[in-house]
Amino acid sequence: MVRRFSRAERIEIFIKRDCSERQRTLVEMFIYFNNNYPLAEPLLKTSVSKIIKTYEDLGHVRDRPKSGRPAVPEDVDLKVLLELQENPHLPSKAVAANNEISQETVLHKLKRHKWHPYKVNLVHGLNEDDFDRRVQFSEKKSLYHRILFNDEATLYLNGTSV
Repeated sequence: MVRRFSRAERIEIFIKRDCSERQRTLVEMFIYFNNNYPLAEPLLKTSVSKIIKTYEDLGHVRDRPKSGRPAVPEDVDLKVLLELQENPHLPSKAVAANNEISQETVLHKLKRHKWHPYKVNLVHGLNEDDFDRRVQFSEKKSLYHRILFNDEATLYLNGTSV
């Protein structure tokens, strides 16, 4: 795993490289840093070269800008949650359009905050006299004479039919 160096460590690497009469080599920096910080993870030669290259290219020792899609600001999380708190029946497409973000982002933010979609299913409850009505219906209609059981499954046991 590649070690992430703090900004102070990066600056120290750059300063120690250039503070003497001559510029120190990568190997000298590697040895210097690992001798002065023995408890820390060892510094690799490639790490020194990357830090120096970043400074030469960008003029600072911070991380390079990340590629990819920019992160959505945290205040959008709050706006999405407040909007759905006020009207929980809004579709995610409408919330996305109102906040100028994608629907996938809305769904991701809702999932992160443990909001789950659900639909209310209204079912009829059983009353006290429903049991009696069911028994009367089954006795009157004699449904058991109209039920056809089809038992045509072929079972095989060790390659032969049973």
